[in-house]
Amino acid sequence: MKQHQIMDRLIRRFHATAGRVHPDGYILQGSLVRRRLVRETAEGTKVYGPYYLWTRKVRGTTVTRALDAQTANVVRDAIRRYRELARKLDQTRVLSERIILFFGSGVPKRKRGS
Repeated sequence: MKQHQIMDRLIRRFHATAGRVHPDGYILQGSLVRRRLVRETAEGTKVYGPYYLWTRKVRGTTVTRALDAQTANVVRDAIRRYRELARKLDQTRVLSERIILFFGSGVPKRKRGS
């Protein structure tokens, strides 16, 4: 395959990928955990919950927030959209790098002396 054909294909893939890099709604980073608490009582085992916890990093510190079930569903969707967006953005970055470096020949290596 000729170089201009390779470049055309890369540029088409870049534009197709870049065109998909936009969120379809709210986006959030982090993780969502659903948990139940199990406690032994005199009457037997008691199960509490479910409880929903959203955790994320803020300036290097893990921050956790308890959520109700309805908010947890919204947060779950926002986290999913963020991860999809990050994956698409990463694909766009990789294609950008390939296109930019395709044109550059780089710095010539120096000869090791005798």
